[in-house]
Amino acid sequence: MTEYRIRPLVAAKIGAVKGVVTHMVDATVPFVAPVLAFYLEGGNKKILVDTGVVEGENFHGFPLIDGGRKGMIKALEEVGLTSEDIDIVIITHLHFDHAANIGLFPHAQFILQKKEWEYAKAPLPIQKGVYLTQLLNELEQYDLILADDGYEVADGVKVICVPGHTQGQQATIVNTSNGTYVLSGDLMYTMVNLYPSMTNFTDSLGNEITCTPQPDHSFFPVGIHTDLTKWYNSAWRVLSIAGSRKRILPGHDPSLVGRVFPEK
Repeated sequence: MTEYRIRPLVAAKIGAVKGVVTHMVDATVPFVAPVLAFYLEGGNKKILVDTGVVEGENFHGFPLIDGGRKGMIKALEEVGLTSEDIDIVIITHLHFDHAANIGLFPHAQFILQKKEWEYAKAPLPIQKGVYLTQLLNELEQYDLILADDGYEVADGVKVICVPGHTQGQQATIVNTSNGTYVLSGDLMYTMVNLYPSMTNFTDSLGNEITCTPQPDHSFFPVGIHTDLTKWYNSAWRVLSIAGSRKRILPGHDPSLVGRVFPEK
């Protein structure tokens, strides 16, 4: 089976408050998070997970600090690629910071969960502000696969449906030389969701962000969600597949920047 190396790419940075990351805990603490895409290196196909955010927008109160369309292009250049080189784009979900810039990838096949496609047409009213519903018409013009749970994207790469953050959020399962990695998308925003006992983390501007530890929790849910029961079930499923929390990569964690997985 093909073994990949996973390269987190910083497409942008956005401002947020910690309540987005940790449900009802430290809700108003501000921080700056990376908007990450992930390049899967090593297979016959050039595979990208997520496509970043569009500059000039301020969606649902999340200001764009740096990056955008140009940020996505620059991030690809840093690993020796252009957007036209990408063969497959896996879209974890259709929120503004994960599914913009699809027009940069004219030769790509797009992989999205069918449940996410259906949910995006009529999201919960409280979540309309973070959805790019205009993408539905745009995506229909491309080579779009509406996948089900367990869809095999390429040798050594598949996607599974992990509802909770959204109804159709998908995670990417990647085979590597050091076992199975899971790119969780926004099922997990940061390591704080995986390690609730954490007392601090460093944001994208180098600021130390204090956390109120939650030692009684196996996981701590994200602040934006559609179903907490499904979220917990998805968290346990992802852990069972990865076999270790060390092989789960969250969607916005600053500590992933500049690293390659598996690390030597």
